Amino acid sequence: MKRYILIFSIVCSSFCLAVQSGDSDQIVGVWKSSADDLMIKIDKVGDQFQGRIVWLNSLSSGQPALDEKNPEERLQKMPLKGNKIIRELSFDASNSVWDNGTYYNYKEGKLYNCRVIMQSNGQINIIKYDKNRQDSSIETWNRQ
Repeated sequence: MKRYILIFSIVCSSFCLAVQSGDSDQIVGVWKSSADDLMIKIDKVGDQFQGRIVWLNSLSSGQPALDEKNPEERLQKMPLKGNKIIRELSFDASNSVWDNGTYYNYKEGKLYNCRVIMQSNGQINIIKYDKNRQDSSIETWNRQ
């Protein structure tokens, strides 16, 4: 009987871990900003998540949009497409959010802390805030 209880406990624990892991991967995919000017692809790298620009609606003259407002001068001539703008997000299973990441706002050249929350309608809210959590903004993104 003890053997069956042990086996049952192991199977239940494995199932719970698989469910938690599956929940964390909901964020993986391509997302488009509510302003329709940007798409990012969020990938899982190890146990963290990162997002790269895969499409940018730039109005430049056929030239790739550059990271002109980057505070590091050497990066200002780099194309924005392919840039990681979301880094180091970790899934917090107890609150079902992705937290403790950073978001690079290329329009301002500023780095913010960020948190991502999956909405019941399949959209995500990206909450960007400064280190004191005083200045914050929320963007809603749609899966593509």
